[in-house]
Amino acid sequence: MIPKFPLFLTLLFGGLLAWLWATDHVFRSGGLMILIPLWLILFGLWWALHKRGVRLKRLGLFIVGVMAVMAAFKYLIRYDGSADGSAFPSLAWRWQQAEVLPDLHSGADTAAVPSPTPPGVADMPRFLGAKGDGVLPEPDWQTDWKAHPPREVWRIKVGEGWAGFAVAGGRTFTQEQRGEEEYVTCYDLATGKLLWAHADDTRFDEAMGGIGPRSTPTVDVAQNMVFTMGSKGLLNCLDLTTGKVRWSKNVLKDGGATKSPQWGKSSAPLIVGDTIVCSGGEDGASLIAYKTSDGQLVWKAGDDGGSYSSPVLMTLAGREQILSVNSNSVTGHDPASGAVLWKFDWPGMFPKVCQPVQVTPERILITTSYGLKSNLLEIKPAAADGSMTASSLWAASAPRTKFSSASVFGTHAYALDEGTLCSVDLTTGERGWREGRYGFGQQIRLGDQWMLVQAEKGYVALVKANPERLEEVSRLEALNAKTWNPPTLAGRWLLLRNDREAVCFELPAK
Repeated sequence: MIPKFPLFLTLLFGGLLAWLWATDHVFRSGGLMILIPLWLILFGLWWALHKRGVRLKRLGLFIVGVMAVMAAFKYLIRYDGSADGSAFPSLAWRWQQAEVLPDLHSGADTAAVPSPTPPGVADMPRFLGAKGDGVLPEPDWQTDWKAHPPREVWRIKVGEGWAGFAVAGGRTFTQEQRGEEEYVTCYDLATGKLLWAHADDTRFDEAMGGIGPRSTPTVDVAQNMVFTMGSKGLLNCLDLTTGKVRWSKNVLKDGGATKSPQWGKSSAPLIVGDTIVCSGGEDGASLIAYKTSDGQLVWKAGDDGGSYSSPVLMTLAGREQILSVNSNSVTGHDPASGAVLWKFDWPGMFPKVCQPVQVTPERILITTSYGLKSNLLEIKPAAADGSMTASSLWAASAPRTKFSSASVFGTHAYALDEGTLCSVDLTTGERGWREGRYGFGQQIRLGDQWMLVQAEKGYVALVKANPERLEEVSRLEALNAKTWNPPTLAGRWLLLRNDREAVCFELPAK
Protein backbone atom coordinates (compact mmCIF):
# COMPACT_ATOMS: atom_id res chain seq x y z
CA MET A 1 0.00 0.00 0.00
CA ILE A 2 1.42 3.39 -1.01
CA PRO A 3 1.61 5.84 1.92
CA LYS A 4 -0.80 8.72 1.42
CA PHE A 5 1.44 11.63 2.46
CA PRO A 6 4.39 10.85 0.12
CA LEU A 7 1.95 10.23 -2.72
CA PHE A 8 0.15 13.51 -2.08
CA LEU A 9 3.47 15.34 -1.76
CA THR A 10 4.83 13.86 -5.00
CA LEU A 11 1.66 14.57 -6.97
CA LEU A 12 1.45 18.14 -5.65
CA PHE A 13 5.08 19.08 -6.27
CA GLY A 14 5.29 17.10 -9.50
CA GLY A 15 2.17 18.83 -10.79
CA LEU A 16 3.56 22.26 -9.92
CA LEU A 17 6.85 21.52 -11.69
CA ALA A 18 5.03 20.14 -14.74
CA TRP A 19 2.90 23.30 -14.93
CA LEU A 20 5.94 25.58 -14.58
CA TRP A 21 7.72 23.77 -17.41
CA ALA A 22 4.66 23.34 -19.66
CA THR A 23 3.98 27.08 -19.53
CA ASP A 24 7.66 28.10 -19.71
CA HIS A 25 7.02 30.13 -16.59
CA VAL A 26 9.60 32.82 -16.00
CA PHE A 27 10.32 31.42 -12.54
CA ARG A 28 10.42 27.75 -13.54
CA SER A 29 14.07 27.32 -12.58
CA GLY A 30 13.49 29.05 -9.27
CA GLY A 31 10.55 26.73 -8.67
CA LEU A 32 12.75 23.73 -9.38
CA MET A 33 15.44 24.94 -6.97
CA ILE A 34 12.84 25.45 -4.23
CA LEU A 35 10.40 22.57 -4.75
CA ILE A 36 12.86 19.67 -5.09
CA PRO A 37 14.82 20.48 -1.88
CA LEU A 38 11.53 21.14 -0.09
CA TRP A 39 10.15 17.79 -1.29
CA LEU A 40 13.28 16.01 -0.06
CA ILE A 41 13.10 17.72 3.33
CA LEU A 42 9.40 17.01 3.84
CA PHE A 43 9.76 13.42 2.63
CA GLY A 44 12.77 12.95 4.91
CA LEU A 45 10.89 14.31 7.92
CA TRP A 46 7.92 12.07 7.17
CA TRP A 47 10.23 9.05 6.89
CA ALA A 48 11.90 9.96 10.19
CA LEU A 49 8.77 10.68 12.22
CA HIS A 50 5.93 8.54 10.89
CA LYS A 51 7.03 5.27 12.52
CA ARG A 52 7.02 4.94 16.28
CA GLY A 53 9.94 3.37 18.12
CA VAL A 54 12.61 4.46 15.65
CA ARG A 55 11.84 8.17 15.35
CA LEU A 56 14.91 9.37 17.25
CA LYS A 57 17.26 7.11 15.29
CA ARG A 58 15.77 8.06 11.94
CA LEU A 59 15.71 11.75 12.81
CA GLY A 60 19.40 11.54 13.62
CA LEU A 61 20.11 9.85 10.28
CA PHE A 62 18.08 12.52 8.50
CA ILE A 63 20.01 15.34 10.20
CA VAL A 64 23.35 13.68 9.37
CA GLY A 65 22.23 13.30 5.74
CA VAL A 66 21.25 16.98 5.51
CA MET A 67 24.58 18.02 7.02
CA ALA A 68 26.47 15.79 4.57
CA VAL A 69 24.69 17.37 1.60
CA MET A 70 25.37 20.85 2.94
CA ALA A 71 29.04 20.00 3.48
CA ALA A 72 29.32 18.65 -0.07
CA PHE A 73 27.94 21.89 -1.49
CA LYS A 74 30.24 23.95 0.72
CA TYR A 75 33.51 22.10 0.15
CA LEU A 76 33.10 20.11 -3.09
CA ILE A 77 30.64 21.90 -5.37
CA ARG A 78 30.78 25.47 -6.70
CA TYR A 79 27.91 27.53 -8.05
CA ASP A 80 29.12 28.65 -11.47
CA GLY A 81 26.43 31.13 -12.47
CA SER A 82 23.35 30.53 -14.60
CA ALA A 83 23.39 27.67 -17.08
CA ASP A 84 20.87 29.56 -19.21
CA GLY A 85 18.58 32.56 -19.25
CA SER A 86 16.01 30.86 -17.05
CA ALA A 87 18.55 31.09 -14.19
CA PHE A 88 18.93 27.30 -13.98
CA PRO A 89 22.13 26.86 -11.93
CA SER A 90 25.41 25.70 -13.39
CA LEU A 91 27.44 23.62 -10.92
CA ALA A 92 31.10 22.62 -11.05
CA TRP A 93 33.63 20.87 -8.82
CA ARG A 94 35.56 23.36 -6.72
CA TRP A 95 38.88 22.12 -8.07
CA GLN A 96 37.81 22.81 -11.64
CA GLN A 97 39.19 26.21 -12.56
CA ALA A 98 38.24 28.32 -15.55
CA GLU A 99 41.02 29.18 -17.98
CA VAL A 100 42.67 32.49 -17.14
CA LEU A 101 43.60 34.47 -20.23
CA PRO A 102 46.69 36.67 -20.19
CA ASP A 103 46.50 40.43 -19.81
CA LEU A 104 46.78 42.43 -23.00
CA HIS A 105 49.04 45.32 -23.88
CA SER A 106 47.19 48.53 -23.05
CA GLY A 107 47.46 52.00 -24.55
CA ALA A 108 49.69 51.38 -27.56
CA ASP A 109 51.67 54.39 -28.73
CA THR A 110 51.75 53.22 -32.31
CA ALA A 111 48.84 50.98 -33.27
CA ALA A 112 49.26 48.08 -35.62
CA VAL A 113 47.98 48.64 -39.13
CA PRO A 114 44.99 46.44 -40.06
CA SER A 115 44.88 44.30 -43.17
CA PRO A 116 43.15 45.76 -46.23
CA THR A 117 39.38 45.77 -45.75
CA PRO A 118 38.10 42.48 -47.19
CA PRO A 119 35.47 42.47 -49.95
CA GLY A 120 31.88 42.31 -48.83
CA VAL A 121 32.43 44.23 -45.57
CA ALA A 122 29.99 46.95 -44.45
CA ASP A 123 30.49 49.11 -41.39
CA MET A 124 28.42 48.18 -38.34
CA PRO A 125 29.03 51.13 -36.03
CA ARG A 126 26.90 50.17 -33.02
CA PHE A 127 24.64 47.72 -31.26
CA LEU A 128 21.89 46.38 -33.57
CA GLY A 129 23.05 48.28 -36.64
CA ALA A 130 23.62 51.84 -37.73
CA LYS A 131 20.18 52.96 -36.51
CA GLY A 132 20.17 50.72 -33.46
CA ASP A 133 16.84 49.23 -34.52
CA GLY A 134 17.94 45.69 -35.35
CA VAL A 135 16.98 46.11 -39.00
CA LEU A 136 19.66 45.31 -41.59
CA PRO A 137 19.49 45.15 -45.42
CA GLU A 138 18.14 42.22 -47.43
CA PRO A 139 20.75 39.44 -47.71
CA ASP A 140 23.06 39.79 -50.71
CA TRP A 141 24.57 36.41 -49.85
CA GLN A 142 23.52 32.77 -50.21
CA THR A 143 20.81 31.75 -47.75
CA ASP A 144 21.15 27.98 -48.30
CA TRP A 145 24.09 27.23 -46.02
CA LYS A 146 24.05 23.49 -46.77
CA ALA A 147 24.67 24.07 -50.46
CA HIS A 148 26.85 27.15 -49.85
CA PRO A 149 28.45 26.85 -46.40
CA PRO A 150 29.91 29.99 -44.80
CA ARG A 151 33.71 30.09 -44.57
CA GLU A 152 35.23 30.25 -41.11
CA VAL A 153 37.84 33.00 -41.33
CA TRP A 154 39.25 32.97 -37.80
CA ARG A 155 38.48 31.85 -34.26
CA ILE A 156 40.14 33.30 -31.15
CA LYS A 157 39.86 33.14 -27.37
CA VAL A 158 38.40 36.24 -25.72
CA GLY A 159 37.80 37.37 -22.17
CA GLU A 160 34.52 37.14 -20.30
CA GLY A 161 31.57 39.42 -20.97
CA TRP A 162 28.41 39.74 -23.05
CA ALA A 163 29.39 42.56 -25.42
CA GLY A 164 28.96 42.33 -29.18
CA PHE A 165 31.19 43.63 -31.98
CA ALA A 166 31.20 46.96 -33.79
CA VAL A 167 32.92 47.13 -37.20
CA ALA A 168 34.62 50.03 -39.00
CA GLY A 169 36.56 49.21 -42.14
CA GLY A 170 39.15 46.57 -41.37
CA ARG A 171 38.77 46.91 -37.60
CA THR A 172 36.33 45.31 -35.20
CA PHE A 173 35.80 46.37 -31.57
CA THR A 174 34.43 44.64 -28.49
CA GLN A 175 34.79 44.60 -24.68
CA GLU A 176 36.01 41.80 -22.46
CA GLN A 177 37.14 41.04 -18.91
CA ARG A 178 40.60 39.63 -18.24
CA GLY A 179 41.40 39.18 -14.57
CA GLU A 180 40.87 42.43 -12.70
CA GLU A 181 40.91 44.60 -15.82
CA GLU A 182 38.05 45.51 -18.13
CA TYR A 183 39.29 45.81 -21.71
CA VAL A 184 38.21 47.51 -24.89
CA THR A 185 39.84 45.50 -27.68
CA CYS A 186 40.34 46.15 -31.38
CA TYR A 187 40.95 43.20 -33.70
CA ASP A 188 41.89 42.92 -37.36
CA LEU A 189 38.69 41.91 -39.14
CA ALA A 190 40.55 39.88 -41.78
CA THR A 191 42.76 37.87 -39.41
CA GLY A 192 41.50 38.17 -35.82
CA LYS A 193 44.87 39.61 -34.77
CA LEU A 194 44.83 42.06 -31.85
CA LEU A 195 45.53 45.62 -33.03
CA TRP A 196 45.22 47.48 -29.72
CA ALA A 197 43.74 47.13 -26.24
CA HIS A 198 42.71 49.63 -23.60
CA ALA A 199 42.34 48.48 -19.98
CA ASP A 200 40.52 49.97 -16.99
CA ASP A 201 41.15 48.71 -13.48
CA THR A 202 37.61 47.53 -12.80
CA ARG A 203 35.77 44.23 -12.62
CA PHE A 204 32.07 43.43 -12.55
CA ASP A 205 31.17 40.02 -11.15
CA GLU A 206 27.55 39.09 -10.53
CA ALA A 207 26.81 35.51 -9.46
CA MET A 208 23.82 34.86 -11.70
CA GLY A 209 24.63 36.99 -14.76
CA GLY A 210 28.36 36.37 -14.85
CA ILE A 211 31.53 38.40 -15.19
CA GLY A 212 32.56 41.26 -17.41
CA PRO A 213 31.25 44.11 -19.58
CA ARG A 214 27.84 43.87 -21.28
CA SER A 215 27.81 46.79 -23.72
CA THR A 216 28.72 46.90 -27.41
CA PRO A 217 31.03 49.76 -28.49
CA THR A 218 29.75 52.66 -30.60
CA VAL A 219 31.99 53.93 -33.41
CA ASP A 220 32.15 57.42 -34.91
CA VAL A 221 34.21 56.88 -38.06
CA ALA A 222 34.11 60.54 -39.12
CA GLN A 223 35.67 61.69 -35.83
CA ASN A 224 37.92 58.59 -35.49
CA MET A 225 36.36 57.79 -32.09
CA VAL A 226 35.15 54.72 -30.25
CA PHE A 227 32.72 55.14 -27.32
CA THR A 228 32.36 52.36 -24.77
CA MET A 229 30.19 51.87 -21.70
CA GLY A 230 31.83 49.86 -18.91
CA SER A 231 29.89 47.51 -16.68
CA LYS A 232 30.13 49.99 -13.78
CA GLY A 233 29.20 53.09 -15.75
CA LEU A 234 32.59 54.29 -17.07
CA LEU A 235 32.10 56.01 -20.43
CA ASN A 236 35.30 56.06 -22.48
CA CYS A 237 36.03 58.02 -25.63
CA LEU A 238 38.98 56.30 -27.32
CA ASP A 239 40.96 57.04 -30.45
CA LEU A 240 39.78 54.58 -33.10
CA THR A 241 43.27 54.08 -34.54
CA THR A 242 45.37 53.79 -31.39
CA GLY A 243 43.02 53.10 -28.50
CA LYS A 244 44.35 56.09 -26.56
CA VAL A 245 41.93 57.76 -24.15
CA ARG A 246 40.56 61.11 -25.30
CA TRP A 247 38.30 61.51 -22.26
CA SER A 248 36.34 59.46 -19.69
CA LYS A 249 33.23 60.10 -17.61
CA ASN A 250 31.26 58.26 -14.92
CA VAL A 251 27.65 58.34 -16.11
CA LEU A 252 26.25 57.04 -12.81
CA LYS A 253 27.85 59.88 -10.87
CA ASP A 254 26.96 62.50 -13.46
CA GLY A 255 23.36 61.26 -13.59
CA GLY A 256 22.94 61.47 -9.83
CA ALA A 257 22.38 57.74 -9.41
CA THR A 258 22.59 56.34 -5.89
CA LYS A 259 22.39 52.75 -7.10
CA SER A 260 24.36 50.95 -9.79
CA PRO A 261 22.34 48.55 -11.95
CA GLN A 262 22.27 45.15 -10.26
CA TRP A 263 23.17 43.28 -13.43
CA GLY A 264 25.74 45.77 -14.71
CA LYS A 265 25.51 48.55 -17.28
CA SER A 266 24.60 46.99 -20.62
CA SER A 267 23.33 49.91 -22.70
CA ALA A 268 25.27 51.09 -25.74
CA PRO A 269 26.01 54.84 -26.14
CA LEU A 270 24.07 56.72 -28.84
CA ILE A 271 25.62 59.39 -31.08
CA VAL A 272 23.25 62.28 -31.83
CA GLY A 273 24.93 65.06 -33.78
CA ASP A 274 27.87 66.27 -31.73
CA THR A 275 26.67 64.61 -28.50
CA ILE A 276 26.95 61.11 -27.08
CA VAL A 277 23.86 60.03 -25.10
CA CYS A 278 23.90 57.36 -22.38
CA SER A 279 21.34 55.83 -20.05
CA GLY A 280 21.63 56.31 -16.30
CA GLY A 281 21.65 54.12 -13.20
CA GLU A 282 18.77 52.50 -11.34
CA ASP A 283 17.65 55.96 -10.19
CA GLY A 284 18.54 59.56 -10.97
CA ALA A 285 18.57 60.85 -14.55
CA SER A 286 17.32 58.58 -17.30
CA LEU A 287 19.63 60.03 -19.97
CA ILE A 288 22.93 61.92 -19.82
CA ALA A 289 24.43 63.68 -22.87
CA TYR A 290 28.04 64.77 -23.38
CA LYS A 291 29.92 66.58 -26.12
CA THR A 292 31.73 64.06 -28.25
CA SER A 293 34.72 66.36 -28.64
CA ASP A 294 35.69 66.81 -24.98
CA GLY A 295 33.17 65.03 -22.75
CA GLN A 296 31.55 68.22 -21.45
CA LEU A 297 28.15 67.55 -19.89
CA VAL A 298 25.48 68.99 -22.21
CA TRP A 299 22.26 67.93 -20.52
CA LYS A 300 20.67 65.27 -18.36
CA ALA A 301 16.98 64.46 -18.43
CA GLY A 302 14.29 62.29 -16.92
CA ASP A 303 14.06 61.21 -13.29
CA ASP A 304 13.33 57.49 -13.53
CA GLY A 305 16.85 56.14 -13.92
CA GLY A 306 17.84 53.91 -16.81
CA SER A 307 17.43 50.26 -17.62
CA TYR A 308 19.35 47.62 -19.54
CA SER A 309 18.06 48.91 -22.86
CA SER A 310 20.01 51.30 -25.11
CA PRO A 311 18.71 54.75 -26.11
CA VAL A 312 17.69 54.93 -29.76
CA LEU A 313 16.88 57.78 -32.17
CA MET A 314 13.49 57.46 -33.85
CA THR A 315 10.91 59.62 -35.63
CA LEU A 316 7.43 59.23 -34.15
CA ALA A 317 4.34 61.24 -35.07
CA GLY A 318 6.52 63.34 -37.35
CA ARG A 319 9.04 64.31 -34.66
CA GLU A 320 12.59 63.03 -34.21
CA GLN A 321 13.24 61.97 -30.62
CA ILE A 322 15.39 59.80 -28.39
CA LEU A 323 13.51 56.84 -26.93
CA SER A 324 14.54 55.56 -23.54
CA VAL A 325 13.31 52.47 -21.70
CA ASN A 326 13.75 53.34 -18.03
CA SER A 327 13.43 51.59 -14.70
CA ASN A 328 9.66 52.11 -14.52
CA SER A 329 8.71 53.96 -17.70
CA VAL A 330 9.35 54.61 -21.37
CA THR A 331 10.04 58.18 -22.45
CA GLY A 332 10.60 60.23 -25.59
CA HIS A 333 13.15 63.08 -25.41
CA ASP A 334 14.02 66.10 -27.48
CA PRO A 335 17.48 65.35 -29.00
CA ALA A 336 18.77 68.89 -28.51
CA SER A 337 17.78 69.52 -24.91
CA GLY A 338 16.74 66.15 -23.50
CA ALA A 339 13.34 67.57 -22.57
CA VAL A 340 10.74 64.86 -21.94
CA LEU A 341 8.18 64.93 -24.74
CA TRP A 342 6.04 62.06 -23.45
CA LYS A 343 6.09 59.40 -20.76
CA PHE A 344 4.44 56.00 -20.48
CA ASP A 345 4.43 54.47 -17.00
CA TRP A 346 5.67 50.87 -17.09
CA PRO A 347 6.38 49.88 -13.50
CA GLY A 348 8.07 46.66 -12.46
CA MET A 349 10.85 45.54 -10.13
CA PHE A 350 12.61 43.31 -12.70
CA PRO A 351 15.01 44.27 -15.52
CA LYS A 352 13.77 45.70 -18.81
CA VAL A 353 16.15 44.87 -21.64
CA CYS A 354 14.17 45.26 -24.87
CA GLN A 355 14.74 47.86 -27.55
CA PRO A 356 11.53 49.70 -28.55
CA VAL A 357 10.63 48.59 -32.08
CA GLN A 358 8.84 50.88 -34.52
CA VAL A 359 5.65 49.38 -36.00
CA THR A 360 4.15 52.39 -37.83
CA PRO A 361 5.08 56.11 -37.96
CA GLU A 362 3.10 56.56 -34.71
CA ARG A 363 3.41 53.19 -32.96
CA ILE A 364 6.12 51.28 -31.12
CA LEU A 365 6.25 47.82 -29.54
CA ILE A 366 7.84 47.41 -26.11
CA THR A 367 8.33 43.91 -24.74
CA THR A 368 9.54 42.34 -21.51
CA SER A 369 9.22 39.30 -19.28
CA TYR A 370 9.14 38.61 -15.51
CA GLY A 371 5.36 38.73 -15.40
CA LEU A 372 5.07 42.24 -16.89
CA LYS A 373 2.95 43.06 -19.93
CA SER A 374 4.27 43.91 -23.37
CA ASN A 375 2.56 46.94 -24.93
CA LEU A 376 1.82 48.46 -28.32
CA LEU A 377 2.10 52.20 -27.78
CA GLU A 378 0.69 54.98 -29.91
CA ILE A 379 2.42 58.37 -29.78
CA LYS A 380 0.51 61.53 -30.76
CA PRO A 381 1.12 65.29 -30.64
CA ALA A 382 -0.71 66.83 -27.70
CA ALA A 383 -0.31 70.62 -27.73
CA ALA A 384 1.28 73.57 -29.47
CA ASP A 385 4.13 73.54 -26.96
CA GLY A 386 5.47 70.37 -28.57
CA SER A 387 4.40 67.93 -25.87
CA MET A 388 3.11 64.51 -26.91
CA THR A 389 1.02 61.71 -25.44
CA ALA A 390 1.56 57.97 -25.27
CA SER A 391 -1.23 55.45 -24.87
CA SER A 392 -1.32 51.66 -24.89
CA LEU A 393 -3.44 50.12 -27.64
CA TRP A 394 -3.07 46.70 -26.04
CA ALA A 395 -1.12 45.00 -23.28
CA ALA A 396 -0.39 41.28 -23.45
CA SER A 397 1.68 38.60 -21.76
CA ALA A 398 3.41 37.74 -25.03
CA PRO A 399 6.02 38.00 -26.24
CA ARG A 400 8.02 37.56 -23.05
CA THR A 401 11.44 38.82 -24.11
CA LYS A 402 14.03 38.60 -21.36
CA PHE A 403 17.36 39.50 -23.02
CA SER A 404 16.33 40.21 -26.60
CA SER A 405 14.01 42.41 -28.64
CA ALA A 406 11.26 41.70 -31.15
CA SER A 407 11.47 41.98 -34.95
CA VAL A 408 8.48 43.48 -36.75
CA PHE A 409 7.35 42.48 -40.25
CA GLY A 410 4.11 44.16 -41.31
CA THR A 411 1.28 43.12 -39.02
CA HIS A 412 3.29 40.56 -37.05
CA ALA A 413 6.14 40.58 -34.57
CA TYR A 414 8.52 37.70 -33.95
CA ALA A 415 10.39 37.29 -30.70
CA LEU A 416 12.07 34.83 -28.33
CA ASP A 417 9.25 34.24 -25.88
CA GLU A 418 10.94 32.84 -22.74
CA GLY A 419 13.42 31.14 -25.05
CA THR A 420 11.04 29.90 -27.77
CA LEU A 421 10.45 31.82 -30.99
CA CYS A 422 6.87 32.97 -31.47
CA SER A 423 4.70 35.16 -33.68
CA VAL A 424 2.39 37.88 -32.35
CA ASP A 425 -0.47 39.55 -34.23
CA LEU A 426 0.14 43.27 -33.75
CA THR A 427 -3.50 44.18 -34.35
CA THR A 428 -4.69 42.21 -31.32
CA GLY A 429 -1.63 41.29 -29.26
CA GLU A 430 -2.52 37.61 -29.54
CA ARG A 431 0.26 35.07 -29.81
CA GLY A 432 0.18 32.75 -32.81
CA TRP A 433 2.61 29.89 -33.24
CA ARG A 434 5.34 29.23 -30.70
CA GLU A 435 8.10 26.77 -31.60
CA GLY A 436 11.83 26.65 -32.12
CA ARG A 437 13.67 26.34 -28.83
CA TYR A 438 16.50 28.81 -29.52
CA GLY A 439 16.88 29.72 -25.84
CA PHE A 440 17.69 33.15 -24.50
CA GLY A 441 19.69 34.35 -27.47
CA GLN A 442 19.40 37.38 -29.75
CA GLN A 443 17.94 38.19 -33.16
CA ILE A 444 18.15 40.77 -35.94
CA ARG A 445 15.91 41.47 -38.92
CA LEU A 446 17.24 41.21 -42.47
CA GLY A 447 15.22 42.98 -45.14
CA ASP A 448 11.54 42.18 -45.57
CA GLN A 449 11.42 38.48 -44.76
CA TRP A 450 14.49 37.19 -42.89
CA MET A 451 15.71 36.93 -39.31
CA LEU A 452 19.13 35.91 -38.07
CA VAL A 453 18.72 34.19 -34.71
CA GLN A 454 21.68 33.70 -32.38
CA ALA A 455 20.72 30.68 -30.28
CA GLU A 456 21.73 30.55 -26.64
CA LYS A 457 23.60 27.28 -27.25
CA GLY A 458 25.86 29.01 -29.78
CA TYR A 459 24.54 28.06 -33.21
CA VAL A 460 22.98 30.57 -35.62
CA ALA A 461 19.70 30.03 -37.47
CA LEU A 462 18.37 31.81 -40.54
CA VAL A 463 14.58 32.04 -40.26
CA LYS A 464 11.91 33.33 -42.64
CA ALA A 465 9.22 35.54 -41.16
CA ASN A 466 6.05 33.50 -41.63
CA PRO A 467 2.91 34.25 -39.56
CA GLU A 468 1.62 30.72 -40.15
CA ARG A 469 4.57 28.61 -38.92
CA LEU A 470 8.23 28.47 -38.02
CA GLU A 471 10.33 28.34 -41.19
CA GLU A 472 14.01 27.76 -40.44
CA VAL A 473 15.98 27.80 -43.68
CA SER A 474 19.61 27.33 -42.59
CA ARG A 475 21.69 26.66 -39.51
CA LEU A 476 25.35 27.31 -38.75
CA GLU A 477 27.19 25.57 -35.90
CA ALA A 478 29.31 28.47 -34.65
CA LEU A 479 29.91 28.40 -30.88
CA ASN A 480 29.58 25.63 -28.29
CA ALA A 481 28.70 27.34 -25.03
CA LYS A 482 26.16 29.72 -23.53
CA THR A 483 25.89 32.73 -25.84
CA TRP A 484 24.05 35.83 -24.71
CA ASN A 485 26.05 38.20 -26.94
CA PRO A 486 24.33 39.87 -29.92
CA PRO A 487 25.48 38.80 -33.40
CA THR A 488 27.11 41.33 -35.71
CA LEU A 489 26.50 41.13 -39.46
CA ALA A 490 28.80 43.53 -41.30
CA GLY A 491 27.80 43.02 -44.91
CA ARG A 492 28.75 39.40 -45.66
CA TRP A 493 30.97 39.12 -42.57
CA LEU A 494 29.34 37.53 -39.53
CA LEU A 495 31.00 38.06 -36.15
CA LEU A 496 29.89 36.03 -33.15
CA ARG A 497 31.20 35.66 -29.63
CA ASN A 498 30.41 34.58 -26.11
CA ASP A 499 32.36 34.77 -22.86
CA ARG A 500 35.00 32.29 -24.10
CA GLU A 501 35.71 32.70 -27.79
CA ALA A 502 34.94 34.73 -30.89
CA VAL A 503 34.54 33.54 -34.45
CA CYS A 504 34.29 35.27 -37.84
CA PHE A 505 32.54 33.81 -40.89
CA GLU A 506 32.37 35.06 -44.45
CA LEU A 507 28.95 34.37 -45.95
CA PRO A 508 29.09 33.25 -49.59
CA ALA A 509 28.14 35.89 -52.13
CA LYS A 510 25.31 35.33 -54.54
